[in-house]
Amino acid sequence: MESAFTRRYFVNAGAVAGLGLAALGVSSARAAEGKGGSAAADGESAVRTASSAYDLTPIDEAKLMPEELGQQWHEFKDSCGPLYPGYAHFDEYLDFIQSTLEDYGCVDTLTHEWDMESYFVDDWPEHDNGCMTLSVDGEDIPVPTNVRLTGDEDHQDAEGELLFVDIDTDPEKVKEDAYAGKVLVCKTASMPEPPYEDSFIKSYVVTDTNYRSDPEPPAPMIQRVDPTVNTSWNNRWDFGQWSKADKLVKAGGAVAGVIVSNLTYGNLYGLIDRQSFRNPAPVIVVDRKQGDKLVEACQEGKSAKVHLAAQYLKAKNHNFLTFLPGKNYGTDADEYITINTHSDAMNLTQDNGALGLLGVFHYFSQIPQERRAKTLVACVDTRHFIEGFENKNFQHDPYQVFSDVIPKVSVTIGMEHLGEMEGAEDYEQDTIVPTGNPEFSFMKADDNDWCARVLIQAAIDSGLERADVKIDGRPGNAGMPKSLVRAVQASTHRLGCCVIGEAGNWPGAHTQEYTGLKFFSAKKFRDEVATWTQVTSNFMDVDSIVYNIVWSNINTGIRAMGEAEDISSTATEGLLGNVASIFTQVEAGAYDVAARRLEKETAGAIRQLVAEDYDFDRELPGEGALDAGSFMLGGTEIPEGYEALATYKYVMQAIDLLNAKSEM
Repeated sequence: MESAFTRRYFVNAGAVAGLGLAALGVSSARAAEGKGGSAAADGESAVRTASSAYDLTPIDEAKLMPEELGQQWHEFKDSCGPLYPGYAHFDEYLDFIQSTLEDYGCVDTLTHEWDMESYFVDDWPEHDNGCMTLSVDGEDIPVPTNVRLTGDEDHQDAEGELLFVDIDTDPEKVKEDAYAGKVLVCKTASMPEPPYEDSFIKSYVVTDTNYRSDPEPPAPMIQRVDPTVNTSWNNRWDFGQWSKADKLVKAGGAVAGVIVSNLTYGNLYGLIDRQSFRNPAPVIVVDRKQGDKLVEACQEGKSAKVHLAAQYLKAKNHNFLTFLPGKNYGTDADEYITINTHSDAMNLTQDNGALGLLGVFHYFSQIPQERRAKTLVACVDTRHFIEGFENKNFQHDPYQVFSDVIPKVSVTIGMEHLGEMEGAEDYEQDTIVPTGNPEFSFMKADDNDWCARVLIQAAIDSGLERADVKIDGRPGNAGMPKSLVRAVQASTHRLGCCVIGEAGNWPGAHTQEYTGLKFFSAKKFRDEVATWTQVTSNFMDVDSIVYNIVWSNINTGIRAMGEAEDISSTATEGLLGNVASIFTQVEAGAYDVAARRLEKETAGAIRQLVAEDYDFDRELPGEGALDAGSFMLGGTEIPEGYEALATYKYVMQAIDLLNAKSEM
């Protein structure tokens, strides 16, 4: 298969490589040395043996899951309500995921179980059941939701004089009893005006990309997105401030807290993020219209009553790994492709990555084991919305619990927020409404030419609308800042291997308890499953040395050398072009040639570009500094002042890998 994108890619890559090599004094003729040809087809479109990584594996549409199946899965999931440990249908949903995977041929399931405390508010399926209420001088005010860090079973009811406090007040400067006897009111700030800090750009505006399927972004880049166009960015900003108010309530000893949000009532209705953090006072949220009344009541010195029927449940949580065997399963020759997702959250698409995972396994279950070159591993995790998230519950990471799995993992695929449709604020109706457009599918891959090509081609072939691919470390197409792609399980991706994944835009209508399937598209879900099935097919077929994390690490290191001003911009581009040229030979299987060129050209150039007395024999600081791998929330981390050393060591690692392959 060769598309217009494939042809454009090689033209552009060749031009960059030639320019870079000229800067290093290496002839562009060398760039073509060892370039491989196309692989012969084996008669089956679903699976074939790839002799060259230039041949990207298409998928067999007949084996892809139907839209109707995705619709059925999501109707079932929607009927389960919030999926947190201890909630009514949590175990039922996880059992469905596990049993379906086993129906698809998965074996040897490894389950980890532990006891925990789960924060519970009984507001589903009936929200207006009196579990959270607010009254000001006897007048009832509707309460659409409660804050995620809230409540204690001994402090569900509170009464006191209203006190307005700036939400950006530093809680460390608040005296312990400053708000004693008060019901604290904090109003979320509107989005700031530009210019923006880097931290704001990473999450709250449209940013640059390396591939966008739609010709235009939904709003001008690096500018505020109007909530009446798409509310996910504004929701994220408003939602992200709620914990500030919670901290102020706790710091000043208030009897309760009320957050005045800038969002509409319908947008806030059931918008939750529940964890088991304890706080000595209840905190609830009101919408923009009711908030105006509340701020006025503060100025008039009125009093309020807050009720929040919350409790802490003793719950059992569990996560698991399960295996769809490849042809070498159970032998030292086997390699694992892991697909990772979390399955604990508030509603439909926020935590539906496990259903996307089912779609990929549905496809590969139809391919005989002897034709599956690698084993597929499903990692279904449940630490995303518990206290401390994944990182502070590392002891419950399934890869750490079952650490024998780690050495076989060659790539991890993250998957969440699938099939989402866009929502926008309707201020007249005081709610969030569908726009009819799909939400953005934010995708990321390591800084590796092959990984970038595979992911973008898969998005193109699936016809996925609003696909947005960002390659770690690479400048955006327009030379503007890029945001992070927040896919799941940061802790379980620290496996020292390639990382690739998707997280749809968040949090929007798809994070609520009560929107049902209004903001879900079975077609978009299937298109995303098709994308990741094709990506998985390519990882299945190609030699894993092509997507080894070392190539991304080398590119990251070279750019870090340039940013640290260890080398000039010309030398940076030259080194990147040199590595791109050599990588074409890795893709073609010319490992011995690639190893010789890396030693002579790349390592040699680094030695020439740094000071003569530079010590290449010293160690990098930090245990396992070269084994950290890639994280879904960012690229490889290189200690400041060690950019050239790290890059050189990554190059030497690649040479060792290539030499080992040549000897096999």
